[in-house]
Amino acid sequence: MTLQQKMTKPYLMFVLALTLLLGGLSFGSTRAQASAGVPVQLKIGDVSVNTGGTVDVPVSIKQPERGIGSYNVQLNYDPKALEIISVKPKYGDANTETCSESQEGCFVSNFDQENGWLRVIWVDTTGGDRLINEAKQLFTIQVKAKPGSESAKQTLTVDAEDPASLTFTDGDMHTLPVAVTEGEITVYPNLPIDTGKVKVIVDGKEQGESATLSSVVVNGRVVTTISVDNEKVAEQLQQNQIKTLTLPVEGSREVVVGELNGQLVKLMENRAASLVIQTNQASYTLSASQLNIDQVAGQLGAGTALQDIKIQVTISVMKDKQSVEQAAANSEADLIATPVQFEVTASYRGKSVTIDRFSNYVNRTIAIPDGVDPSHITTGVVMAGDGTITHVPTVITQSEGHYYAQINSLTNSTYAVVWHSKTFADVTNHWAKADINDLASRMVIQGVSADRFAPDRSVTRAEFTAILLRALGIHAPKDDTKVSFRDVGATAWYHDAVVNAVSYGLITGYSDGSFHPNASISRQEAIVMINRSSAITGLVQASASETAGLISPFNDKKNIDSWALAAVASGAKQGIVKGTNGKLLPKQPITRAESAVIMKRVLVAAGLINS
Repeated sequence: MTLQQKMTKPYLMFVLALTLLLGGLSFGSTRAQASAGVPVQLKIGDVSVNTGGTVDVPVSIKQPERGIGSYNVQLNYDPKALEIISVKPKYGDANTETCSESQEGCFVSNFDQENGWLRVIWVDTTGGDRLINEAKQLFTIQVKAKPGSESAKQTLTVDAEDPASLTFTDGDMHTLPVAVTEGEITVYPNLPIDTGKVKVIVDGKEQGESATLSSVVVNGRVVTTISVDNEKVAEQLQQNQIKTLTLPVEGSREVVVGELNGQLVKLMENRAASLVIQTNQASYTLSASQLNIDQVAGQLGAGTALQDIKIQVTISVMKDKQSVEQAAANSEADLIATPVQFEVTASYRGKSVTIDRFSNYVNRTIAIPDGVDPSHITTGVVMAGDGTITHVPTVITQSEGHYYAQINSLTNSTYAVVWHSKTFADVTNHWAKADINDLASRMVIQGVSADRFAPDRSVTRAEFTAILLRALGIHAPKDDTKVSFRDVGATAWYHDAVVNAVSYGLITGYSDGSFHPNASISRQEAIVMINRSSAITGLVQASASETAGLISPFNDKKNIDSWALAAVASGAKQGIVKGTNGKLLPKQPITRAESAVIMKRVLVAAGLINS
């Protein structure tokens, strides 16, 4: 390409704009005649930040009616309150020496901290071949909030009437109409609200001043941190066989963080002790062994420096519950209590990992608002990544006149409590009516249509796997599991359920590498799958010496395959397997009604739901 070919009108415009920009001037006088049409929608994002902190402010456009060949934007701000740290293009090449060849055009910016303005210019240097034709984030402004800036909302403004401050053009350099949505920066104070020494509770007994409590406002929310005196508590652990360390925080709190180090967690793990974070709105009980602190140390590169690993357990009452309310409404459910998010993180020298999957149930409680009819509380639910809610095993308890939802889950996420009543017309006179409607209300089982359940239809292996996982509240794999069954495709509706079941050891498939997802599952196969979940539910297993006596009541015990004997015996001991008219019928397909009944028995026997 020759120099003459490079020097197209847009490129000449850019050179002129760059010269004027760096001089703090404008190029408004070079405007061509304005063109009519739908305005370009320019939006400056709303953000929040604490005093002394920095935040990225996005500047974007919606889908333009016509292609954009250049733009010039000047944003004004209060230099006493804000400081511009940097401007980063999201579209455009900021290298002025090479940008004329760039696929994204030339981007240049300049700002004046003393007078409080920021200028950004972008030009398509090809003369119209690389116009902006779609919704796009144009650039990001990194802003720092100065001390004293929290007194009022700060605004990034644009003088839309002044072409020197705002000009968008099309590919022929005709100006385009522009509508601006100005952005607000809400600055919050970063000052402690309260601080001081507090007591912790060890095995139900208050222990001196063994923790420090502090509260600060972060992005408009009060965050209360209770930091354990690691050495003092470690000394107590070494002197006594402590089983529970409770960090209580009184009063109404939006966000509560319990903080301790990895060395204390390791000591608690060796003592088989648990950590409890307790607030008025919720509580969280976590066995130290579930943190796998040695594995976490390896991920963080901390080696044996466990004392330098910071563990934070966070309970956050959701400020905006609209998304969960909508998800509940989509499932024809009513939200009963404000959703609560539970989170565990470990950090070391600027690196952090999230601990959000566990091998056994982690218990948490959510307080039910006073005045709620306890008969209108169905179950706890977890907010899934796709915006839906799904069942988690929940027991409703009462203490001192208040109701609580005790939720057991294998993951950390956002949890809520809902009222969801479901009945099916075709089970009105069925022997399993109560259990079917109960588990349908808990979102564990689903109908074949809006009002039909088809209780006597058989169940496939894939369907039973999905039902078992919903009953147990398993919605994610325990680890990075890969499924190699040759008959389980990546796009099959049951693929994720199979992956999750494999990760928790609930299914193994056949020796030829198949799973037979669409084959009917027999009663003894279903019992074996349920028995494998005992590692999660904690249900007691029958010993080898008990097996013969436990299966003797079944008249057809000789039909039970040897690989299923132990599971049947354990199920009988747990009160889950009862047979039909004195028979187990081990090789007969299990029905949808029987699946509901046995799942209900499992959850009740394990204490995971109310009887």
